[in-house]
Amino acid sequence: MRHKGHAVVVGGGIGGLAVAGALDRSGWRVTLLERQPTIGAAGAGLLLAANAVHALRALGLGGRVARIGTPVASVGFRRPDGSWLSRIDPARVAARLGAPTLAVARPALHALLLDALGPTVDVRTGTEVRVLPDADLVVGADGIGSAIRGLLAPRSLLLDTGHVAWRALVPAGRAPTGATFGETLGAGLRFGCAPLGPDGVYWYATAPGPARSTPPAAQLRELADRFAGWHAPVGDLIAATDPADLLHHPLAGIRVVPPMAVGSVALVGDAAHPMTPNLGQGACLALEDAVTLAALLGTDDVAPALARYDRERRPRAARIVRRSRSAGRFLQAGSPLGTRLRDLALTATPARFAESGAVALAGWTPPTLPEGKVLP
Repeated sequence: MRHKGHAVVVGGGIGGLAVAGALDRSGWRVTLLERQPTIGAAGAGLLLAANAVHALRALGLGGRVARIGTPVASVGFRRPDGSWLSRIDPARVAARLGAPTLAVARPALHALLLDALGPTVDVRTGTEVRVLPDADLVVGADGIGSAIRGLLAPRSLLLDTGHVAWRALVPAGRAPTGATFGETLGAGLRFGCAPLGPDGVYWYATAPGPARSTPPAAQLRELADRFAGWHAPVGDLIAATDPADLLHHPLAGIRVVPPMAVGSVALVGDAAHPMTPNLGQGACLALEDAVTLAALLGTDDVAPALARYDRERRPRAARIVRRSRSAGRFLQAGSPLGTRLRDLALTATPARFAESGAVALAGWTPPTLPEGKVLP
């Protein structure tokens, strides 16, 4: 295959691996730069909504992700006593969108994308990028603190929400029974979990305040105190977590999504539109970006393809960033009045309206090439 040019992808996360593999299969000579000494996933679990599943199918990975994913059986919000505030049926959403929502272990998805790289992709680890690489195409996929975004849009600012999150994956051998999909809401506190079949149970929690500097074991004790009395298996999941597996970070997102392409440089995933995780769309949008960018570069020269990429991707990303920020303010209500109003609103919302919102959020399909194909 004749090479279309040299593409440098900066960042070996989900978006970077996806776009590197897609460009390689499209005829580009690809160099992947990762600043860590090895390419590996730092994460616990995530949900792949229908839009992400469609993107992975376009990458030729639909069958493989179905094998590592667990179909989400229910979606909804509970009170700390375990009673449901609202629920929707993911099967109805899947029927409308043509794809299910899957829960996956992040390391498993990362390994799948890494394994899908062609043998000719030049992977260089331990490489920190401080200036724009010299290439026909540069793709910044270097995460929320993106150096490439800093070079393209130095005035773009991250917004700290005033909340922090914890995440962990409890292996199947230690995970308590009875874990179901869903999220529980308290006064300023949230706890969610997702069974991942043989991979165990993924859980996450959020609370107000700054990032903790205490050791992970102390943070787990704090969480056990904060979530004491909540319905099972919340306390059991916290107790079963190995401190070495606990991840902790502040919740932040970009204030305004910057241009996602300038000249021959494009941004994908959190490098372009870091967002709070309230809608579970961070990885999903990264996969959308990767597929769209590769498809457009297959039909046009770099400059016009990237201009179209920005026109197509930035409005959708900006809408979801704003919606996620609003959802966080709503779900993380901390005052007694705010908590009551949130719970009343969730209880009063008909399931069909909530399902329509989920359909609108994940209602994306890959661009189609003139030949009727999405990607090679």
